[in-house]
Amino acid sequence: MLAASAAGLVYAVRTWDGEYFSRDVPGGVVATPARSRLWRVALDGGDCTALTGPEENAEHPQVTRDGRWVYFQAQVQGLWRVRRMRPDGVEMASVAPVDPTCSAYGAALSADGSQVAWTQHDGRTGATFLAQADGTGARRIAPEFGYIYMAAVDASARRVVFSGPARDYRLGLAEAPDWEPRVLTPDLPDAFVPQFTPDGGAVVFIDRRGGLYVMTLAGAERRQLADRVQVEFFLSPQDEHGSTDVPSISPDGCKVAFVQTGCNSPPQIAVVEIATGHVEVMTRLPGVCGRVRWSPDGKHLGFVSFVGPRPQLFVMAAAGGAPRQITQEIGAVCAFDWIPVPAPADMGHAHRGIFRHA
Repeated sequence: MLAASAAGLVYAVRTWDGEYFSRDVPGGVVATPARSRLWRVALDGGDCTALTGPEENAEHPQVTRDGRWVYFQAQVQGLWRVRRMRPDGVEMASVAPVDPTCSAYGAALSADGSQVAWTQHDGRTGATFLAQADGTGARRIAPEFGYIYMAAVDASARRVVFSGPARDYRLGLAEAPDWEPRVLTPDLPDAFVPQFTPDGGAVVFIDRRGGLYVMTLAGAERRQLADRVQVEFFLSPQDEHGSTDVPSISPDGCKVAFVQTGCNSPPQIAVVEIATGHVEVMTRLPGVCGRVRWSPDGKHLGFVSFVGPRPQLFVMAAAGGAPRQITQEIGAVCAFDWIPVPAPADMGHAHRGIFRHA
């Protein structure tokens, strides 16, 4: 039985008609029209509660470490917004973008929840902003870099690391007080989804070829931790665009969980020790795995894996053992996050049974 390492999980379910497809076209992406909603569920799969309604698409939840807020993306009249709400769905408010004619996506929180970064996109190019938790006081990060996104904020909220097409996806770093950016990987383009280690001393990232790296910021020492990393997660064989499958750093900063390919099976969950480079494959499931995330206390791993034609949410002990399937959705569980314990005192009562599953 799973220990109560979290108050539950919040996850996004995407549904569509027919077979899902996506492909890149000049100026954007064409994909099957889809609907998505956020749900909250207990660790045993019970007490499933709708957090958002059917009138707008909602995806990519992120929970602050104190468990008080859930940030997510919502599509309204064709444009994406960064919003936040309490874990029971109340006090919903928009956080970004700065320009209401643009879309906003890719919210990234500082460890203390005081700051949030996001990307603002005008249909042609993207810009990264850093603001207070409610979206006020926003400032643009590294405008001279051009089109950047995939931003992450360190624990002090005084450094932002990012990537983007402007420099062929080489990593950049901007630091307070002057926020003057510098290139971290001049010899390595196609570097994606950088994340700070908990102590802020290093950055973990992947590259397009499937390498997982750690890089110290003090000496710019870079070391490859693993290869055969799943770079993109796809919802069907016709999903050509996909989305980046982000590795997850353990809360103690000692390990990185990721999805490894080439295991004589579909891609599986693996964990690598940062100090030694030792890799352990954690799962042996029949379906493709993805979206791995450590629990707040580091004792469990959550991830999705295909059960039939759609991915579902699973949880397992980080020490090993059999994964447990948490959801049985008709649609695809495409993203999730843990809700830390103890549950916030001001959460109120969950709104049970307001909506039915799509």
